[in-house]
Amino acid sequence: MLTLRLRDAEKVLSSIKSLREVKLADEEKLVTYYFIKYISVGEILAEKELKALGISNPLKVIKNLILKGVLERGEGCYNLAKNIREEVFSLKRKHRLQLRF
Repeated sequence: MLTLRLRDAEKVLSSIKSLREVKLADEEKLVTYYFIKYISVGEILAEKELKALGISNPLKVIKNLILKGVLERGEGCYNLAKNIREEVFSLKRKHRLQLRF
């Protein structure tokens, strides 16, 4: 099970150029970290897991991240935005980076 620690989230987020310019609150950083790990998650599962991980209002945080261009809403799911997703995949391939979660 994933645990959400702000220190870990900030470390991973700082390695992704697309996210350096985006101002994120602490809960937004944790939710972004969650989506970097899982990339795409069903709406119901995302809400349940994020609540279990200590996010007080997951749907509000997800909505804010969609407005900031960090997440996208698909059909019945939420996804890490395409540009961020591609950068994460590129980092993993290029540097064989193992993001710690």
